[in-house]
Amino acid sequence: MTVAGPPEAQRRRAGFSLLELLVATAIAGVVLAGGWAWCWSVSNSCAAGAQRLDAGSSLAFARRLSANELRGSEGLVATSGAGCTATAISFIVPAASGPAPELITYVWDAGRRVLWRKAPGSHVAEGVDSFSVSYFDDQDRLVAPASGGALSASELSRVRMVELSAVVSCARQTASASWWVCLRVST
Repeated sequence: MTVAGPPEAQRRRAGFSLLELLVATAIAGVVLAGGWAWCWSVSNSCAAGAQRLDAGSSLAFARRLSANELRGSEGLVATSGAGCTATAISFIVPAASGPAPELITYVWDAGRRVLWRKAPGSHVAEGVDSFSVSYFDDQDRLVAPASGGALSASELSRVRMVELSAVVSCARQTASASWWVCLRVST
């Protein structure tokens, strides 16, 4: 049986030509590749946002905890351990329960990239690329150790303000902050 009618009608009934199928396949491939690239970009953006949030949260926690404890401290102390150096700070806080005050030390472990509180096992922040402490007197002058190591008891007695700075990284995202804490003056 032959199909009668104009050649256009015969061609419509016969289906798609190979050229039409190739063009449609190429267009679909370009659309799918663009969609895949967009999905990949959105996924990477979300991962970067989560990493930035992790770094910022870790830094905010370290900042809040150290500032609150320093504000409530009874003063800085020179210890035989880390003491008060460029990367560590030791101070006394009133005991939460009991008569004895508590010694708190924040110290940065550069090898592990961790900011420790008191002793190993209680870290405050991970991924810490740098941590520094600067000490200032009541005239906003820097109090630096005479011997180059930790501040002596007489140098600590002049300290009225402390600046702490930290840089925290999580994967490829970095957060940094500096915060100042005024110390209570004992009478």
